[in-house]
Formats: sequence, structure tokens, C-alpha cells
Amino acid sequence: MALLNAQEIKTNTSMGGNVDPDKFMHLLFDVQVLILEPTLGTALYDKIVSDFDGNTLAGDYLEMFNSYIKPVLWHSVYAQYLRDGIILAQNTGIYENTPENGTTPDIENVKYVAKSAQSKAAVYLERLERYLCDKNIAEYDNSQPNDYDINPQDASGSSGWYLDGVPSSVRYYKKYYDI
Repeated sequence: MALLNAQEIKTNTSMGGNVDPDKFMHLLFDVQVLILEPTLGTALYDKIVSDFDGNTLAGDYLEMFNSYIKPVLWHSVYAQYLRDGIILAQNTGIYENTPENGTTPDIENVKYVAKSAQSKAAVYLERLERYLCDKNIAEYDNSQPNDYDINPQDASGSSGWYLDGVPSSVRYYKKYYDI
């Protein structure tokens, strides 16, 4: 289940309003599973999704969703779209996405904007983890034994950064996106 709609992503990022949702909404599920679930743990992630589906988010869960989860999703989807949106795969082949009267942007400029969006998401992830620790959310456990797929403390990446004092979810995010 998508925790956002296309308009929320467009409204809260620099993504143009005329971008076809088919070009980026598939990225939302990936971000939910690869970024949000390792941060929340599977039990809390499942509760958020279930309450969202049932329109019963309330109290600390609603505050967490509106203040932290949504911004993580907005900025992460936007960053991922910037990286993936350059290439189109269609029935006739794979193409670089270039408008008729435009030019393809320099890849360094695209990387710069994507990393900026990723950095915003990382800030919200850090705030989310502090919120989870401060509020003592029942489904959240720092050791996260309820994770079926990945424990953010065990996540490895290629950057080689050691970020002492930075929450594990943010370390995972930075390693995953190499920022």
C-alpha cells in the first residue's frame, strides 16, 4: 500500500506538477521497504501501514506519520526519480529521456540535486529515530528483533564512512545512497 499519493510528492518537492505519476509512484514502494521499514522495524512498519489503510492512525502514530515519515518518503522518492528518470525503457528500446526542445542536464547537476533531496530525507530519518526513542513506541525496539529482511545496524555499503553518534537508520541511508 502506498503511504502517499503522487500530488503529495509533487507538492512537497521540486518535482514538476506535470510529471506523470506512472514515472515515479513505483519508486514509493521501494523506498517504503528499503528505507522506512529498516528504520521502523517490521512490526511498527506493519502497524503504520495497517492503520493507514484502515484510516485509524492516531496519537503518536499520526504525529510520527505526518511529521517524519511523510517527509522521508517525499524526498527519498524524489531523489530516486532524479536518478532513474533520465532513462526510459519502452517497447522500442532504452532511451535517454530528452524533451523535444531541450537538452539533457549534466549528470553532475542531477547528482547534486538528488544528493540534496537524499540529505533532507536523512535529516528526517534522524529526527524520526529520536522521536521513536523519546516516545517509547510499543512496536519499536532498538534491537529490532522483529525485522524479517534487514537490521539497519548490520547494513553495509560501499562508502566506508563511519558515522559515530549518528543513528543507525541514517548510517544505513547514507551507505545505501552513498552520500
